[in-house]
Amino acid sequence: MTSDLTYSAQIVRDNDPDRFLMVMLMPPEFREDLLVLFAFYHEIAKTREVVSETTLGQIRLKWWQEAIKEIYDSGVALEHEILQALAGVIDRRGLSYDYFETLIFAREFDLEDVLPGNLDGMVNYCDFTHAPLLKLVMQIMGDDPDAEQVQAVAVNYSLVGLLRGLVFYAQTRRCLLPEDLMAKHGVDKEDLYNLKPGEGLPALVEEILDVYEDGLKPQNQYLKACHILAQIYYRQIRRAQYDMFQRSMALPPPFKALRLAFSYKFL
Repeated sequence: MTSDLTYSAQIVRDNDPDRFLMVMLMPPEFREDLLVLFAFYHEIAKTREVVSETTLGQIRLKWWQEAIKEIYDSGVALEHEILQALAGVIDRRGLSYDYFETLIFAREFDLEDVLPGNLDGMVNYCDFTHAPLLKLVMQIMGDDPDAEQVQAVAVNYSLVGLLRGLVFYAQTRRCLLPEDLMAKHGVDKEDLYNLKPGEGLPALVEEILDVYEDGLKPQNQYLKACHILAQIYYRQIRRAQYDMFQRSMALPPPFKALRLAFSYKFL
């Protein structure tokens, strides 16, 4: 897939290569619809990075919410390439509006520039920003969103993603670590932003990953791939002894794509 990529596929390939990789493992009849969904998700997830102030971000998210609601109310999509493609997916797959609404509203937290108060708050953020997406994935693939361990897979995947992105977030003066655990382990937000986290960060990361659920056995094909990739990243973090500033953490895990494809096929 090179020059034949659709607009949505190009967005996902260029901005979310892990999801693009997982989609390529899915049966061909689901791939384009999944890519359209993930292109939409990228648009709302990047809101904080593309606005200069909170109000503009709220306006942008409200625009997406109203545009999608219009699809459900009238069957008409605005002149926007992702919205028009998404309208077709919604119609073909019978997607639930509530999941879209939750995803959009969850992104308002990104605009507030506040830390989760505790680990439960961080887990809730992972849940609300990812679990509805996985439920939409399951609907696209014809599976029951309530019949799987969606929340556990979503939290696992999001937690390792947030931790692996810790340095990137720090460079943009953003922190999503639990405030109470930062105080407990002597990790200061400003030190993080200056890329000098101190000695307490590995213990903090290890305590966060206490909530990671190992040994899940999802049946949905995409959830399975998502869990396998989270496991690969989880093991990378453990090998680095939870030091997110270790140089190896700036690199993909060795043979990531091969390991994902092998485990997906044979395990």
